[in-house]
Amino acid sequence: MKAMTLNDYGTEASFVEADMPRPAAAPDQVLVRVKATSVNTIDTMIKAMGKDLPLSPDLPAVLGMDFAGIVEEVGEDVTGFAMGDEVYGCAGGLADLQGALAEFMSADARLIAHKPKASRCARPPPCRWWASRLGKGCTGRASPPGRRCSCKAARAVWGISPCNWPTISGPRCRRPAPATASFR
Repeated sequence: MKAMTLNDYGTEASFVEADMPRPAAAPDQVLVRVKATSVNTIDTMIKAMGKDLPLSPDLPAVLGMDFAGIVEEVGEDVTGFAMGDEVYGCAGGLADLQGALAEFMSADARLIAHKPKASRCARPPPCRWWASRLGKGCTGRASPPGRRCSCKAARAVWGISPCNWPTISGPRCRRPAPATASFR
């Protein structure tokens, strides 16, 4: 699978696109095909401060805590989720947990939820797009369509904001996807 990996810590460190083995779901986990993710403040702090933060992962690391996607595999002890379910959560990128800046991630089933039927979701950009923006933080502000904007991860994952994958120097805002949009 493709993933954005961090091989060094520091403000000048870069994320690198890499091929990694696809993870498997442990008995209490689900394997999620990541369809949307973000870089939030914790990710930028880990990148800049490294092991000065107690939950920073060992290198090379795949960061990214927030995600939305589709369940591909269900662990034997998991109930309430099935293959094909659209889900979202905050379940990786810290300590020994692989993050969401990858095509797939294993997630503890207690840290995910089913996507609300009425939520709006936009398609994520390819890995190279992530690489060009991973050093930038988010401010949580949204702007009207046509203006430059930035939003918090939850807004991007849920699709509530009029922005698709915004960053501080982000893309032009657009109208949200229809409420019937799916991750597929």
